[in-house]
Amino acid sequence: MKQKKTIIILGVAAVFALAVLLWGAAIIYVVERVRGAGEAPTETPVAEALLCSEDPYVLCVVNFSANNLNRMVINLQQPGVEDAPFYIKAKNRDTVTVYACEVDEMDTTIVRCSGARTPLGETIDLEIYATDGDQLLARGTFLVSAIAIPTPLSPPEEDIIDEPYIEGEPTEEPYIEGEPTEEPYIEEPYVEEPTEEPYIEEPTLEPAP
Repeated sequence: MKQKKTIIILGVAAVFALAVLLWGAAIIYVVERVRGAGEAPTETPVAEALLCSEDPYVLCVVNFSANNLNRMVINLQQPGVEDAPFYIKAKNRDTVTVYACEVDEMDTTIVRCSGARTPLGETIDLEIYATDGDQLLARGTFLVSAIAIPTPLSPPEEDIIDEPYIEGEPTEEPYIEGEPTEEPYIEEPYVEEPTEEPYIEEPTLEPAP
């Protein structure tokens, strides 16, 4: 009887210990979930957008220019020819504008992004996003100190076509300086000359017989 009672007590103790372990594990799990939800997610580090004069081996800004539509063009240089396409969000005077970007057909390391024009002498905040997934790639603040203006094209000059020479065609003789020239003809006044008197035969006198 005493042995049976001991077994029952040990069984109850084991069950109680197991319940405490399970309860403790549940509490730890809940605490970890709450702590993980309260922490901010780790962000991917964002590169700083620079001028190409500072570092030409990263995605950098070459300069600012304007196109024929009077829109500002941000000229960028990307280090690789197979970089993912991107676009730009530009902020100036609390106004955010999206700049669409196109890769140069001749040189794929050059990218041109066009959008609203920023006044000269003001700063512009740029955020570069990947087109696929809208991931922020780089950001930076720049001073628009100069804007390159496109040079208007001059009208093409008319081609001068030489007329073909036809053999036998009269050509103008060249004038050689010093050649004798023909003296001009001067008409003299007419003067009537005296005419010769007619001859009259005089009679001869014969002696009388």
